[in-house]
Amino acid sequence: MAVSLLFALSLAVGLLGQGVTSSCHPKKPANIVFIMTDDQDRRLGSTDYQYVLQREIFAKGTEFINHYATTANCCPSRTSLLRGQMVHNTNVTHVNAPGGNYDKFVLSGQDNDYLPFWMSRAGYRNEYIGKFLNGYSQKNYNITPKGWDHVDAMVDPYTYVFNTPVMSLNGQRPIYYEGYHQSDVIRAKALDRIEYLTSQEKPFFLALAPSSPHVQNELYQSIPLSRHANDFETVMAPRSRNWNPPDEIQQQKGSWLSTLPRMNESVEAYADHSFRQRIRALQGVDEIIEDVVNLLDAKGVLDNTYVIFTTDNGYHIGNHRIPAGKALFYAEDSNLPFAVRGPGVPAGVTSKIPGAHLDLAPTFLEIAGLAKDQWPPFLDGQSLLHQWHHPKSSTGEGSGGGNAKETLNVEFWGLCIVEAPNGKELGIPFKNNSYKTLRIVGEDESWLYSHWCTGETELYNTAEDPYELNNLALNATHESARLMDRLNAILLVTKSCAENVCRQPWALLQPGHRKDEILSLKQAMDPKYDSFFAKFPRVAFKECLQIQDIENEQPYYPPLPATGALGQNYRNKTDNYKSEGEGGTRYIDSGAQFGSLEQRHVTLADINKTAREMTDDEIYGNATMNKRRRDLGIVENPDWFQWIG
Repeated sequence: MAVSLLFALSLAVGLLGQGVTSSCHPKKPANIVFIMTDDQDRRLGSTDYQYVLQREIFAKGTEFINHYATTANCCPSRTSLLRGQMVHNTNVTHVNAPGGNYDKFVLSGQDNDYLPFWMSRAGYRNEYIGKFLNGYSQKNYNITPKGWDHVDAMVDPYTYVFNTPVMSLNGQRPIYYEGYHQSDVIRAKALDRIEYLTSQEKPFFLALAPSSPHVQNELYQSIPLSRHANDFETVMAPRSRNWNPPDEIQQQKGSWLSTLPRMNESVEAYADHSFRQRIRALQGVDEIIEDVVNLLDAKGVLDNTYVIFTTDNGYHIGNHRIPAGKALFYAEDSNLPFAVRGPGVPAGVTSKIPGAHLDLAPTFLEIAGLAKDQWPPFLDGQSLLHQWHHPKSSTGEGSGGGNAKETLNVEFWGLCIVEAPNGKELGIPFKNNSYKTLRIVGEDESWLYSHWCTGETELYNTAEDPYELNNLALNATHESARLMDRLNAILLVTKSCAENVCRQPWALLQPGHRKDEILSLKQAMDPKYDSFFAKFPRVAFKECLQIQDIENEQPYYPPLPATGALGQNYRNKTDNYKSEGEGGTRYIDSGAQFGSLEQRHVTLADINKTAREMTDDEIYGNATMNKRRRDLGIVENPDWFQWIG
């Protein structure tokens, strides 16, 4: 009898340890709320002004300060996240044709096999609110983003017109939410969906993607809610060491940056204004975080929900003489704010373990408990869940010395602009902005190595030179040359890697028969390997193109197969595709500033009282609408303007 009782107790304890409750009901898988802003810096300190983010996520979760985007541009970064792949494998390389946009995502067939489909296999309900991909517009809104149980997406050309929010619910005719700021609309919609999601049985994945603090394109500035329009009046953009540097520093840069003039007093004043507008706009994001966390708590699900905060790419203001913008490999553009709270995540911790956006899809699949044999075979990233739970753990063998986990690929194709009033004066658009870049993010080995399509190379010791000022590739010493041999070889691998090679790039650089002779940059620097690394061909471009092109980017290591390279086995060909969705003409503009203090807690029911469907004339235009555009003072933008992602 005693033995039987002891056995029963031990069985009960064992079941509880496996997540089975005493009532024999399995524990519900954790929910995921993923909050992603648009164009938000980490290095400039914008999160320091988000007091709710600091209180509810940083203080109650873990901040990862070495999280990176592999491409510093909106649409490519988001596609990489949703597919768990390097951008060279998705081939969605920019925000507009020919590089990429929503149309290219659809035509390539990748919209039939990405994150929401995989989460559905695990039994999750999946919903998305906010900005989806550039080029989802009033021209193609009816081509609904697939896989989502509920998708309520911003519609171009209104995505960045913050006081004229237009959205399409599940591919239906766009709705104009008249009289409200976009951030309030997204906040109200988020709360409405959480009310529903917490009333049903399935675990849920909810993505919230406000467009702030992205600029309103024609105004070259972020647009905050009116209740925050006068916040932070004395704040200035940070004067870090790479702020508006002198000639002897700037001339070390490659491509179009080397000849930029120093910012004058008026441009510096604009940069300060731009920074203030951005942190003002982020107050609306803070309010979304606050209300979402409070409602999850009130519904009793917060403790079983991962709440993740990040952005799609970083941003620079005044760094390297650029008044404002993104799309570069420097830390301001590629190092992202990233923090998570949730089950098993320690509170109040700051972690240096690296991660990237392409790692998020496999992380979410591990949270969902999806069996590995049901994961897509083409994932390049790896789950971050272990480091979320153990943020002070090692990165593995060779930790600190630039091992596989500490080796990050950053890449870009196409043109770049300056998001400031003097951009045209500076020479935008800059069509020579393609590059291949490698970051080593280790405690002992920390480097930035980049090769431009114009032929220049940049190398920085980011431990000693965190602002990336002293280009060691110029007049390279013997030691710098040895280092660049190693970095060139690993960049040859990462620039075309796929699947496990992306996760273990050093495995392809073994001089002998052992597969684990070299596991890190630190090991590779042994002089006995000098001749081995010196023999690799150099990373190169034949010319600066606006697209990814295999022949233009030879050589590769290992050599590419005749078919299926760069993710082509998992996507349709889109060479010379025609984009039907990008652009579009804006025929409505509120001409007012919304988001007053009285609207702070406005509900979706309140917002819907003045919401209305867009008319055919407002979507497609006619002579009357063209006159209305002129009367409203809506400016016709140059063709290159659509490239502001």
